Amino acid sequence: MAPPLNSAGLDLQKKPNPLTVFQQTLERDGISPWTARFRADDTERRYIHKLVETTLPTERLLWYTVIFTYLGYWILDVLTISEGLQTVLTMRVIVACAIAALIPLSFVPKVKPHFGWLSAAGIWLSGLSIIGMIAIIPPQGAPPYIIGVLVTFVAASCIMRIPFRVAAAAYISTSAVYLAVLNMRPAFSNVDVISGHFFMLSIAAVAVATSYMQEIRSRMIWLRDEQRKRDNEVIEKLLIEATAADQSKINFLSMMSHELRTPLHQIIGYAEVVSNSFKAANDPGNNARHLSEIHGSAHILLSRIQKMLRFVDATAGKMKYEIVDTSATELVDVAIERMRSSLEKAGIRVETEALKDATLHIDIVHTCYAINNLIENAIHASESGTTLHISGEKLEDGAYELAIRDEGRGMSPEQIEKAMKPFTQSESALVRSREGLGLGLTVAKHIFEDQNATVRLASDGHTGTCAIVRFNPPKAKAEGKPKKARYA
Repeated sequence: MAPPLNSAGLDLQKKPNPLTVFQQTLERDGISPWTARFRADDTERRYIHKLVETTLPTERLLWYTVIFTYLGYWILDVLTISEGLQTVLTMRVIVACAIAALIPLSFVPKVKPHFGWLSAAGIWLSGLSIIGMIAIIPPQGAPPYIIGVLVTFVAASCIMRIPFRVAAAAYISTSAVYLAVLNMRPAFSNVDVISGHFFMLSIAAVAVATSYMQEIRSRMIWLRDEQRKRDNEVIEKLLIEATAADQSKINFLSMMSHELRTPLHQIIGYAEVVSNSFKAANDPGNNARHLSEIHGSAHILLSRIQKMLRFVDATAGKMKYEIVDTSATELVDVAIERMRSSLEKAGIRVETEALKDATLHIDIVHTCYAINNLIENAIHASESGTTLHISGEKLEDGAYELAIRDEGRGMSPEQIEKAMKPFTQSESALVRSREGLGLGLTVAKHIFEDQNATVRLASDGHTGTCAIVRFNPPKAKAEGKPKKARYA
């Protein structure tokens, strides 16, 4: 079977060439594969500026280390060199002073961006001086550490921040001088010349490759850091915009709710006055009934506006809580009593035999309101003649769990997730209703969470949905006095 081909006729199963992948990566990042520099001058300037800020102080310490190490070898010179010792020592002092003279230049603002050239000059001078020592000292009297010193300084240069092109030029020129010394001095045997060529060329190749990869890797890391900073700035900007938009929405809802509530009170008041006058006059027409419908609708609208205001206060953290010790059974009794007319109108019976008492550390008013929202949602989800089961018990960990279960249609996981969001409804969800804002569960969730409690929905997807409220043990109980949760 022939391998699959793409539209260009290339083998899709063929592995890409690593060099091609590497080159494509560099091109994507805007790095020249030949110079190991950014193609864009502005990007290169910003990168160098970052190096000056972060690397130059460390680079100066490396220069001091190179100078002290270079001078420190005079001890071995004195102990091992018998011929040309004075010349070697003089060369060490001169080269060390020349390298030291480069350090003050690194403090000059115009020279700072080119500090890598100073590092290359110091390494290049030290390398040439070591080669000069090899040329001065007779082969039979040359100590073996001399060539080791050259290797040490080449290795040191690999950890210094030297531009690749400058480093490559320094390594290649130093190698050329060393090889010239080997070839021009007749005192070196053929074995010395061949081994010297192999040794120096291999060292130079490793040094050039190391410098190249260091430059590439450094630039890639800097690019990733810059991209991460830009991403963080964009995310922060989006968060600010989202927060501002959310605050604007809350302000709008609050303003509109307050503006609508005032004329509604007037409508309700005048409707009651006119309705009472009709009743006093024994008006046989439908006027009293019509006014009663207006009055009822106005109350429903006022209730929804008040619920919207509670939602605004809850999301803005403006709700104040007076935390006290409260009986769980009394709390549920009060909530049921407030919903008595709605339960009777819907023809729903309440079962509380499985409700066990416990002391809850809560705000009575807000918690009762949140439970009423759960009961109201259960009423809308239930058919007439069904039963609403309310149970509760204290758990082993000290928490108290209250469950409100209806016998209506169940909810799918997607519907449960949707039900916890504001301004959403579903005909088969607990928050579903023929009319409403879809804020009941959202407001209840805020109220419970502000008091160290949680609410969740559970359903088998077929019959009934259960709202489970977990009142966690009070955190401040050990301090001897109750705390208020989330004050505005």
